[in-house]
Amino acid sequence: MTTVVPTELFAEEIERGIDVFLGGRTVLDYIELNPDEVNAIRRALRDGIRKIRRVSPEIAADLEEQESVFIKFGGVAKATFPEEKPITYPAEAGTIGVSMIIPQAIRYVATPSAGEPAYSDYELNKWGEISLTEGTTAYLFGDADNLYKANPTTAKHTYLVIAQNGVIEIGTSPRIIQMKLEAQGQVGKFAPWAVHPLIDQTIERNTSIYQYNTICVVPISHDFGIRWAVLPKSTGTSEIRLLGLFFFEFDFMSDLLWIS
Repeated sequence: MTTVVPTELFAEEIERGIDVFLGGRTVLDYIELNPDEVNAIRRALRDGIRKIRRVSPEIAADLEEQESVFIKFGGVAKATFPEEKPITYPAEAGTIGVSMIIPQAIRYVATPSAGEPAYSDYELNKWGEISLTEGTTAYLFGDADNLYKANPTTAKHTYLVIAQNGVIEIGTSPRIIQMKLEAQGQVGKFAPWAVHPLIDQTIERNTSIYQYNTICVVPISHDFGIRWAVLPKSTGTSEIRLLGLFFFEFDFMSDLLWIS
């Protein structure tokens, strides 16, 4: 394991307009992946992209452009987990798995706590359902008083990587007008950003799929807290899905997973 300067690790992607939310961090732990591990991440991502392309070629193209980011974050996740294990897809016992993000990766416990800080306004086990109130801050990750961290449980650690522009609203007219990211030790440092003015136009013709601009890739680990707040312009339940990959120790999802 080594440490890397994130702006150097992701220099190629930054040059292409793909930014990464670092939250003030100037170094990251990193392990160079072997070809089998790189291929595992590619397969997991491309399997998801293949299905997404049938619905939205535009969103699929965005994810394809970020493939190298997900592969590099595989090396970060492997180094961040306490036990060094190989990355496999599909996951095998004793390894680190990789998958498209699912609801249970976000709300990994029913009742968040300081020891399991899965704070979020997402409904438990429901893909993207979040209740919004006009003019009242809601939280994709964290809450007003707490930062969010990925699963810190021994042998069940997780690491999420949300794609740049990977926040998608399905079915309902988009409600969010502003977003804000905060990080451990950097609370209050970063200003919110405005949702782009054409958000009410669907990303594809004859669909009800809307894509928010999120300005950067957002990695979420078990050892560094973040908060992702949003401000809605209207009240109702929205279906807001997050696109990206998550890495997990096998015991986190060794079988079908339902959080209760």
